[in-house]
Formats: sequence, C-alpha cells, structure tokens
Amino acid sequence: MAQPTARETTIIQAIVTLMAKHPGLEGEFVPADLAPPFCGYLHLFGDWGSIKRPLYIAWRITPQQGKLLVFHLQSLREQQPLLLADYVPESLAHQLHQHQINYLDTIGNGYIHAAPFFYEISGRRKKSPKMLPNRSQQLTGTKIIYQLLQEKQLCAQPYRTIAQRANVALGAVGPVIKELLEKNLLGEDVNGHRHLLNPTALRQQWEGGYLARMRPKLAIERCRFSAPWNTDSLPHLIREQKLSDQVLIGGELAAAFYCENVQAQTATLHLDGKLALKQMLQLRLTPSADGPVTIVAQFAANNAFVQRTPEGLQLAEPRLVRCELLYDDSTEVGKFSQLAQRIEHDYLLSDENSA
Repeated sequence: MAQPTARETTIIQAIVTLMAKHPGLEGEFVPADLAPPFCGYLHLFGDWGSIKRPLYIAWRITPQQGKLLVFHLQSLREQQPLLLADYVPESLAHQLHQHQINYLDTIGNGYIHAAPFFYEISGRRKKSPKMLPNRSQQLTGTKIIYQLLQEKQLCAQPYRTIAQRANVALGAVGPVIKELLEKNLLGEDVNGHRHLLNPTALRQQWEGGYLARMRPKLAIERCRFSAPWNTDSLPHLIREQKLSDQVLIGGELAAAFYCENVQAQTATLHLDGKLALKQMLQLRLTPSADGPVTIVAQFAANNAFVQRTPEGLQLAEPRLVRCELLYDDSTEVGKFSQLAQRIEHDYLLSDENSA
C-alpha cells in the first residue's frame, strides 16, 4: 500500500488538527490502497454522522496549475474527491466552488457540501506552512518525467541513462525517482526493477510541472504576421523557407492537424532558441504582445510527434500541444480546453491504458 509522502502527510495532519478545533467535529486519515492520484481517505465525523472522501493532495498551487487542477478534479467527479492543499487562493477557491469541488486547506479555507455535513469558509490569507520541496514538479523533475513518458522502459534504466536522456545532473535523478515511487506513480518489483505504474497520473503530474515551472522559462516571443500573411500561411512559409526539419508546430494550429473541424486562428511554434530570431524573420513574424503566434524554445530533442503531416511538417507531440492549449486558454473560455480534452482522448489515454 502506497503511503503519503512527507509533504502530503504534513498537509493531512495540519488539516485534521484544524478540523478538531471545530466543536462537534473530528477527522482522521484512513490509509487505503487507491490508484493515483488518491492516497487514502479523510474521514470526518461527529454527532451529526460521518463522511469519507478520497484525497487528492496538492501544494504550492500556481494559477496555471490551478486551472489544470480544476480540469482534473472535474474528470474525477464520480469518485467525489476532496482536494487538500497547503493554501487555496481565492481565485481558485471561486472556481472550485463554481464547479462544486470539495476542498480544504491548512489555514481553514474550505468548501464541503456532502449532506449531512456542510463546511464553507473563505478569505483567510495567513501564510501557509513551509513545505518540503516538490522535486517532481520542479524544472529538473519535469524534464525527467517527460522522458519517462516518452520512453516507457526508461524508468528501468540506470540513473545515469535517465540523466543523459533528460539532460540533467546525475544527482538529480535519484530524489525524483524516489518521490515518484512514494507517490505510487512508479512501481518496483521484488528484484528492484522499476516500471510505470500509472502513466495517466504520471502525465498529469508532468502537466502541472510543465505549466507552472517549465513553460514560463521557454517563452521567447509573441508575434504577429507581416501583411499579407496570416496563421493559414504558416505551413506554406515553413516549407518555402525549408524549415520543416527545424520548426515544430504546436498550439491551436497543431490541434487543427490532430483533430477534425478545427479552424486555427493561433499557433505555437517550438524553435531552437539560438535560431529563433532568424527563423522569426524567415516566417514573416514581428514581435507583438497580442499577436496570434507564440514562439517557445524546444527543451528536448524528442519534442516532435513521430509522424509528420502529409506536407512533411513536424508537429509538437500531443502532450506539448495539449499543455499549450491549456496554457493559452484565456481569451475564449473553454475553447482551447475542449481541444485539449480531444487531444487527450484521441492520442494520450489509449496509449497510456495499453502501457
């Protein structure tokens, strides 16, 4: 049975202690062998009765992670998850309340509507307790997890091989792998051979780290086209400038290749950071804060999808396209999120379920 990690235990204990301060209310953590992302139950009880809910634990939630968190918790609605966090910002609390997702944080904010128990407190702003580092959500951990997802058998390889694939320091691999084992995202047999235990949950862990830690560091420029060019012109321009082997198409334009009936108005281009300025000029792109094209740096040699388009263009692989859609879903609420769901359903879940 997987045990909560040290930081998860800290959050659980803080919230159980907090619940006990309310008259007629007690709480306890109930260990259980649940599939990730759950790590056991929180049992709340008193003279009024009792409820028990599976725990989804998060900490240091950034705005981008918050959006993804709501997305994931909505998909788990049938299991009636209870989110526990070190601190839930008011903006995220509003979203959780709007979607009727139950949550508690370590300073007393919370929303639980589970008859006969009702708890609703918001607006508390005290600093949350200092948490241990979440290595798998940091930049190095995100790079490592990406390679584990790309190459299913890599987790069984020596740390040195994993470090080389992810282009990280050798000493960074061990703590990340240990954390993933503790979270029940990787498994280990009696001979110590590691394997992916839950590829979907591991990918969701990677998405949180990518959106919060890695993606902001990859941003190069936002651009508009010089007249008369537009988003529809990009495939032609890439071929004309002989950049098919260097430019990866992502974002909404890539989704138009992956999914039917999508008319792309925006695009993300993944470029070699050292060549980005030259390639922007070749593609008739000019810096503009509200332009339809986002330029980001490629962070690994295997960011491309295995199959090219019929025109020979390279697409960013589906995980990156999905995350770019979630990252950029700010103008038309839900538009890109729906595309992200289609990418997940059509390209990711089937592969993960067969792993």
